[in-house]
Amino acid sequence: MRQLFPVTDMTAAEPDREWSLDELADAYAYPEEADGPDGVWLRANMVSSLDGAAQHDGRSQPLSSDTDMRIFGTLRALADVVVVGAETVRQEQYRPARAREVFAARRAAAGQAPAPVIAIVSSSLDLDFSLPLFTSPLVPTLLLAGEAAPPDRVAAAERAGAQVVTAGDGTRVDPERAKRELAARGLRRQLTEGGPRLLGQFVASDALDELCLSVSPTMTAGSAQRITGGPSVTVPARFSLASVLEEAGFLYTRYRRF
Repeated sequence: MRQLFPVTDMTAAEPDREWSLDELADAYAYPEEADGPDGVWLRANMVSSLDGAAQHDGRSQPLSSDTDMRIFGTLRALADVVVVGAETVRQEQYRPARAREVFAARRAAAGQAPAPVIAIVSSSLDLDFSLPLFTSPLVPTLLLAGEAAPPDRVAAAERAGAQVVTAGDGTRVDPERAKRELAARGLRRQLTEGGPRLLGQFVASDALDELCLSVSPTMTAGSAQRITGGPSVTVPARFSLASVLEEAGFLYTRYRRF
């Protein structure tokens, strides 16, 4: 893996040497803005083909690589909470985040639980509560819903051991309020893995602080979604390049909001 643009003040790895997980964790460490009782930082992790597709046949995995998955795991290991849309949970067959021994000391030193919380954004709470995500997580799964979420589904979620967090009026979840509600629970290092509609909502509400985008050297054609969906913003959100890593034609980029 080659470093093309400074990641931190760490020494760049030699070309073609696989970076260790510790090096990746240092490179992708959350900024100081996430620390402290009032701090919060929301980053997104997505993959895209060269022609802008976020999925192929409805899933992101065909665009990914082994290194992309190592970065995916590292970003999860650094996060307090992983925020994901209900449709992505269903399509990607989400399972509970797992504790990883290689990151245990780092998480303990940061005062974090052994694994990040999974927080699912859902207006209907139409989810299968018999899945391992609800029956066997290391830490309880959160559901972010609006005040008018169906009472029977709220009750079903709570019976399954999930915690329902009100983060919006009516049935909709407000992205900025969701970010604040999670931070109020001490979940300040936030990571969203999409899908595109949820990420689009975070962008439109100006709640996204950082984008970690893996650019896959693939072309898909077709009509696949982009990494964001939904209505366009009035003025395009502007981000600055923080770092680029390259391996086997993949570019692993980080952009931070101005």
